[in-house]
Amino acid sequence: MSKRFALIGPGRVGSAITRALFENGYQPVAVIGRSLHPTREACTFIGCDISLATTDLHAANAADLLLLAVPDDQIAAVAGQLQRIANPDRGTVLIHISGVHAAAVMRQPKSGMLLFSVHPLLPFADRRQAFERLHLAPYIGEGDEAAYPQAAALCAALGGRLESIPTAMKPRYHAAACLAANYFVTLMAEAANLLRQCGIEHSRAETLMLPLLQSTLDNVTACGTRQGLTGPIVRGDIGTLSAHLLALQQQPELRDLYCRLGCRTALLAQDSGRLKSDSAAAIISLLEQNSTYHDGK
Repeated sequence: MSKRFALIGPGRVGSAITRALFENGYQPVAVIGRSLHPTREACTFIGCDISLATTDLHAANAADLLLLAVPDDQIAAVAGQLQRIANPDRGTVLIHISGVHAAAVMRQPKSGMLLFSVHPLLPFADRRQAFERLHLAPYIGEGDEAAYPQAAALCAALGGRLESIPTAMKPRYHAAACLAANYFVTLMAEAANLLRQCGIEHSRAETLMLPLLQSTLDNVTACGTRQGLTGPIVRGDIGTLSAHLLALQQQPELRDLYCRLGCRTALLAQDSGRLKSDSAAAIISLLEQNSTYHDGK
């Protein structure tokens, strides 16, 4: 199984993954970007020779494994270009890193390339931090069966394990990741805004919540979501919820979000066996009465 690979798209994701692969025995033969200067800078971060930096897709022909880390809306077009210039007899494996798109988005008629998608379940806001955490990430993938060994070996080199999902489930998988990571940040920002309205200094509002958030993650890690849930809903504390709704009365959109999440939280608390069904029903009724949203109706 060849470890000679080319990176197409040396942004945060591609650079972090390529550095990890390079440090674990894989040999980059080309780092291909749209502009030469940032591509050379990416080579410096990766640790490979800057002479590998190029804007020419034809350089990918020297590799047996192609790692495509371009924006989602460019995957199909760039994959098409790669397959048009590739040697059809090489049996090259082409892997993209998108969480939402299936490997088949790269499919081209009469191409002999083996296609796979591999997505590290990890945020990439900072490439160095992401590189340092790649070994902690699960890797979710799907694609051509014949490409699976190469994809699994790549994930193992990154310190993880490839988990396969059905192709049709890619968008649902990515929605789960978006809920867990992206919307978590949005909720934190909304909570910080509420703290600022209480008179907390602007720069302190977010950091004040970090111990609470870390402890919550620790609870979920140790106990799971059902037993890790805390707060007024799992306690059945309708009085506290009523006070929250009153406090949010002048912010109807935020109150609506609070109610929507509260209904789901009540169902989770009931499912955990810690909130009686009649209490859950009362909480959901209160929240629905204060929201434009009606859960399950």
